[in-house]
Amino acid sequence: MYGRIITLVVFIAIILVYVVYNTQAVEVKFLCWETQASTALVTLGAFLAGVILGFIIAKIDQFNKEKKKKARQKKRKKEGR
Repeated sequence: MYGRIITLVVFIAIILVYVVYNTQAVEVKFLCWETQASTALVTLGAFLAGVILGFIIAKIDQFNKEKKKKARQKKRKKEGR
């Protein structure tokens, strides 16, 4: 339990140091949209988007595996009769 808390605190500290040292503005262009943001916000936003996308893909994969498992179980049960 304490190991996870310590790891989380260290991770948050590293993120805060990164944000403090990367405050320079960069121009972000996406399709017709254009803005300026700090380097830290852009990279953290890209990281979070990747984490969310990875989570969604993992959930879809898990759902498909469970669906196939249920289909196999149903087939075995049907063949056993």
